[in-house]
Amino acid sequence: MLSNLVVSLFLVGANPVDSIVQKHLEKGLLGVGVAVLKDGKVIHLKTYGKGATPKNDGHYRLASITKQFTSGVIVRLVREKKLAYEDTLGKLMPDTPSAWHSVTVRQLLTHTSGIPSYTDSPRFGSVVQKPVTPDGIWQFMKNDKVDFAPGTKFKYNNTGYCLLGSIIERTTKKGYYEALDSYIFRPAGMRSTGPESKFAPVESFDEDGTPSFKLNMDWPYSAGALVSTLGDMAKWDAALRGNKLFTAEEKSLMFNPDPVTKKLGEDYGFAWSTTYSGDKVYSHWHTGGIPGFSNSIERTANGLTTIVLANHEYKNRGELANEIRDAFESLPKPAAIEDSLPQLTAKHRTLLTDLLEGRCEESLFAPEFLKAVPVTALLSTSKELAQNGRIKEFYVIKSSGETSVRREYRVMIGSRSMTFRVAEVNGKIVGMMIG
Repeated sequence: MLSNLVVSLFLVGANPVDSIVQKHLEKGLLGVGVAVLKDGKVIHLKTYGKGATPKNDGHYRLASITKQFTSGVIVRLVREKKLAYEDTLGKLMPDTPSAWHSVTVRQLLTHTSGIPSYTDSPRFGSVVQKPVTPDGIWQFMKNDKVDFAPGTKFKYNNTGYCLLGSIIERTTKKGYYEALDSYIFRPAGMRSTGPESKFAPVESFDEDGTPSFKLNMDWPYSAGALVSTLGDMAKWDAALRGNKLFTAEEKSLMFNPDPVTKKLGEDYGFAWSTTYSGDKVYSHWHTGGIPGFSNSIERTANGLTTIVLANHEYKNRGELANEIRDAFESLPKPAAIEDSLPQLTAKHRTLLTDLLEGRCEESLFAPEFLKAVPVTALLSTSKELAQNGRIKEFYVIKSSGETSVRREYRVMIGSRSMTFRVAEVNGKIVGMMIG
């Protein structure tokens, strides 16, 4: 009832998005495009700050949101019986390393393949500005050891989605972008989505506001190379509402968690994650980050879609997206579960409290985590959160694992509600996110 009232007020003239974005522009956001849709119909579409255009038609790098288009083509190829989800790399790409041959298409889609991700390689920085072919991306990793046996763990993986791009090219006998155009872009009316060689993106900025790092866009390929406009992304959402591109069964596979990822504690489907309210699906979403851009798309079960495309590596992009969504439809408060590990909950609450107060106990973290996310970065982000006030609520809403533990907490900092996610292996934190 409340969300319908908010939408009605907006439609007759009240505009909550403008004021929300303006607040973030004043906090340092340099440029962003925002689209809000209800049941596939646009109720707000506007670009702001640097890169904004009079017709709101500037192009933004989609980064990892590209993956949902890659997975969409795979779904269509399975429908046409040109391949199957359980087909292996040994069958489809026998020139790949033998250690990868048992990996299935489904495992590539769901980040459970164990193939090492090229973006995690310490060698990646030395080649990221050089050209590369689609097959050259996976060949860059062919001598690296696998991270784990296929299907036994979840680890976000860009190599896997680049392999899917190569599978698309080999199966369709078309280039990746040509296949996307045939299966998705033209049927959906998306005439302004494609590679940067066709559509130049708007100016973009690193986190500190300097012009963004120049990478060769050969490397992101089918894991993150697409550029698009707000208008085209609105068409994507509208196309997903009906059965023009995908059947209801196909969309269920794409959006909802794969049984294996669910068992592993990750609510991930085919390039879509799921947020729950209790035992009911609240929304499906994905984010994307690449030099100069930070994005998100979220589609709620009530028909609301928010699309945020920032041409700035803005550290508060998640906060911005959540505020825009909440202006139209607040996320229901998740229910607490029985806490079988109260000492771990207390440890994580103390950790977050210390961070908000400018302290960090480094011994709690695995060395590889601190290498990727230095203490200075943790404290900088926490300083921003601390402006909201102190912790008022902290309780566990999801918990899985024993030696490898994943925990999700409902957190209220001041008047802001968030989800705090922590992953530990052998008592050391290997992953952490709040938003």
